[in-house]
Amino acid sequence: MTFLCAFVALLSLAGVTSGQLAWSPIMVESDNQVDLFTRQASGCPCLWRSQPDSADTGCACCVRGGCQCGEISTGRCVQCGLETNCLNMCNITLDSRALQNSSGLSFGQIKSPILQGPVTCKYYLRPVAGQRVELQVYRLVSVGRFTGSRCEGGSLHFGESIGGTETSRSAELCGANERYSPPAVLFSDDGATTLIFEITEKTVRSQFLAFFSFTSLSNPVVGFHPRGGTRVTSSECDWSYHDVACLTPSSCAIASPGFPGIYPPDMLCRYHIVSSSVHTKVKITFTSLLLPENSCETHHLALYLGSVAEENRLAKICGSEKRDLMFTGPTLILVFSAGNQIPPFDYNGFAASLEFIAAPQTTTTPMPPPVVHPPVWNPASGQEPPGGMSWSGSTPKFTPCDKVITESNGRSGHFDTRGRPFANNCRLIFKGRSTDIVHISLFNYRLKAPSCRSVIEIMDGSYDSHRRSLHKTCSPSVRHARDSNGIFVPPQTFISSGPQIIIALRRSAAAADPNDVEFIDGAYMFHDEEQSGTLQPASLCDSHHYGMSSPESGTVSGLGNEHLYWNVEGSLSCAHHFIPGANQSVTVTIESLERMSLKPPCETLCGDSGCHCITSVAPLEEIDHLKLVGEDDQTLSCLCGSFRSEWFPISLRTWSPVKLVYSVAQYSWNTKGFPFRATYTFNNDAMCGQRTFTTHSGELHSRNFAGVPFSLNSFYHQQCTWILDSNVERQLFVEITSEQSRPCGAWNISLHEFSPAEEENNHAGALLEQFCPRDKHKVFTMPWKSSTVVVVRVQAMTRTPPVYVVRWRSQVVRNTRLGPPTAAPNKTSKAQRIGGKIIEIAACVFVHVLLKRQLIF
Repeated sequence: MTFLCAFVALLSLAGVTSGQLAWSPIMVESDNQVDLFTRQASGCPCLWRSQPDSADTGCACCVRGGCQCGEISTGRCVQCGLETNCLNMCNITLDSRALQNSSGLSFGQIKSPILQGPVTCKYYLRPVAGQRVELQVYRLVSVGRFTGSRCEGGSLHFGESIGGTETSRSAELCGANERYSPPAVLFSDDGATTLIFEITEKTVRSQFLAFFSFTSLSNPVVGFHPRGGTRVTSSECDWSYHDVACLTPSSCAIASPGFPGIYPPDMLCRYHIVSSSVHTKVKITFTSLLLPENSCETHHLALYLGSVAEENRLAKICGSEKRDLMFTGPTLILVFSAGNQIPPFDYNGFAASLEFIAAPQTTTTPMPPPVVHPPVWNPASGQEPPGGMSWSGSTPKFTPCDKVITESNGRSGHFDTRGRPFANNCRLIFKGRSTDIVHISLFNYRLKAPSCRSVIEIMDGSYDSHRRSLHKTCSPSVRHARDSNGIFVPPQTFISSGPQIIIALRRSAAAADPNDVEFIDGAYMFHDEEQSGTLQPASLCDSHHYGMSSPESGTVSGLGNEHLYWNVEGSLSCAHHFIPGANQSVTVTIESLERMSLKPPCETLCGDSGCHCITSVAPLEEIDHLKLVGEDDQTLSCLCGSFRSEWFPISLRTWSPVKLVYSVAQYSWNTKGFPFRATYTFNNDAMCGQRTFTTHSGELHSRNFAGVPFSLNSFYHQQCTWILDSNVERQLFVEITSEQSRPCGAWNISLHEFSPAEEENNHAGALLEQFCPRDKHKVFTMPWKSSTVVVVRVQAMTRTPPVYVVRWRSQVVRNTRLGPPTAAPNKTSKAQRIGGKIIEIAACVFVHVLLKRQLIF
């Protein structure tokens, strides 16, 4: 390699723009001649000689930073530090520290020697810590050719690490005779980087010209430096941007990899943009945009709503047409797609600024008129006046910041005290219908006053009746909806015991700065317990429907559209529990189901024993699904993935508690879950359940369901437990008959020993006998003494209702037994029985001896 041009320098740190291409030129000094750092081919004293002859002017002249090559080439100069490479400029190392120490320069020119292929030259560019490597390519001569997708025959490859692994900014150039104006600019921030000049075919003259520079990473002009974002670990080029870190319009910036240089090929970079407030909008302003023209399918920017770049695309940008984007989160993802590199390499990607714009609003109803006579706090009440707010009896003193939020304007919504006129005392009073409870979720709040001078308090009850404090937060305290990584923190929720709840914000007098005001924001939901079941306090959305207190029939549907779910991200599972009374059954019918995710793949198969989810790729918890679960956590039916609309409705009638579980693997406010609609009906019948019979004989019949309308996927589930108790020791005979010929898996009847320890299992102990429908008719004789108490269990999950008759009769054997049911006696071994006989004989002999002695005396 020969180094030409006497001096290389950065003329300007302000950068040069060609079109929209921003780059910092590495320029050549205008008075350069003949060779690198050579003013003249000869005429200077030879500096390497011990006693240079002043009359000897056969050595080349060098400018600042240049050094003579020596006797091996008296007419040539190179950059100081590279003298040993004057005649062999292939496979060399350009070390930033060595060049800086020897020449005072951290930049230079590379002009390869004229080579004949096939040949390979490697140049190792080694920056010091805190530096990046910049390369500007101006000329290629006989360096392979571009086929439209890749280089063949040779290339100039930049961006491979010393270890041989390609970095995230690798790039490849090639061409028969390419002149780049402006130059093809490339950057590497990955430490020591390799430039490989490779020719794999026979050529006459192969050569390239480039400039290199070692630049400080802190230089605000050279190259792009991300601001306000966090690099996503274990990813090639993904970043995360959070509104908490982007407080000013210029604090956050994003760009394509290697900007302002050429971005690497075949990359997919994701920029996750998240906000912590429901009122925040995101504005993306492109300061530079230059993508290959007519390549929109492979080189583009796309903005999506949500955290997954699949659906809900908001915008797509190609070429060089810049336009601002503004959308509401809470989560957006900007995806940069780079395809194959396309000559003439005059594109360099994009740079943009991020701005989070807050526009607080409160979806509330007007405040009632203020009270004419301000009330006074009653010290005799034994309560402290809350934050200076006066209370007398039950009437509060209203302030301009107070707001009453009723269900008449919507069953859910958001609230934010920043949208209210400032007052030291600010309350949000939520009033629902008589059958409502109020569900509150806090998203963000800020209390900055010292020593608990500002307080947030959640009070259960109304402002004109008894109130109970549920929660209190003292200043200073801050809560964000997301953590420092942009992940939503677990919701902080509260549930009222009645139709009203109050959020009280009591602020210090010094907190009225509109730019730094103390505030609280969140969401609310009115929940009708009469129609929608009893909401469970420990969960976000689980509810119980009791057959003896809930409506006889009702409807449930997919959750997640309520504003309370705004800060929920990830898996979401909601369970509707249906609990029939002692003389009831419940029928749950899935009427419709839509838009269930197909990733990961899952298949639904329906048969005689219900519908089942079949998957081998991922566990069911990672797949969207809807299932019916029995009280013993047995899955009775499950729907996932692809299914056919003609399968619906799918119904299940059961005499045991059952729950309908709605499970979304990846829920977000933008994508939500899948819609479904289901109905339930509580039926009054006494067919199943747990019952105890104390009669010596009796008969049990299955119900006749001939009048029930039949549909394709209607299933019957039974878990009956009958205890046959007797107050005498007996021989028990159980006769079971059935007209059906079904497998045991459809339904069966089992006989068990009574076990006091098995209380959770309805005292069903060891299995004695089992009846299957195909047996048609069987009579079971229970072992003597173990038949005092027997548990009969019916297990059924089938399309066809079970048909059976159970009869039992007793043969009394011994004396009357008093007391509650007892366990069956333990079975004894042969040795134990012989031992018992010996003891019994010994006792008889002992009694005989006593009687004989008594007769003698």
